[in-house]
Amino acid sequence: MTNAASDIKSRPVYQPLRPDATAVRHWLVLEAAAQNAEGCQALAEAFAPVAGALQVWSVGALALGRLPVSVLADTPALADALAQTGPFRVHDRLYVQGTEPFIWSVAALARAAGLAPEQLRLAHAGSLRRRVWCTHCHGVTEGVTTHTVPCAGCGRHLLVRDHFSRRHGAFMGVMVDAEAPGQRPAVQEVFP
Repeated sequence: MTNAASDIKSRPVYQPLRPDATAVRHWLVLEAAAQNAEGCQALAEAFAPVAGALQVWSVGALALGRLPVSVLADTPALADALAQTGPFRVHDRLYVQGTEPFIWSVAALARAAGLAPEQLRLAHAGSLRRRVWCTHCHGVTEGVTTHTVPCAGCGRHLLVRDHFSRRHGAFMGVMVDAEAPGQRPAVQEVFP
């Protein structure tokens, strides 16, 4: 699933996951709560040809057809699994599917475990809720569904921009009433 169209170049564009034909070993990481039956069926079919060189990890319980799935309790357990799996080689690929905060958290864990960005394939599934990074206090606000939100760090009311930081795995939030203090637009839910 790709997200809403945007003219902002930093906005990630996601493609459905498919095994990379040049890869030797494959890891598929799924956020169970973000998957649906149709998506699981498509993944099971897509990755069946590489099943002998595939490890599937799911954060939360998930069935993926005939592909064996190792269920992990949370992202710290995934970090441990990645650390124990390395060292990674050039022809290894990690595929991640879930909500945007999840996939970018996993991407950060994968980079810390030694995988290069070119070895990662990311796909969005589930909610459009956003992680917002405050440009003022550098705090992060999770699970944002509206176009403005109070910052969890400094309390400023932030406008949720469509600019995305891959380093922070978050969208930028800027003070909504910086030029006209106290003038804030009505809150609208736009990221269900």
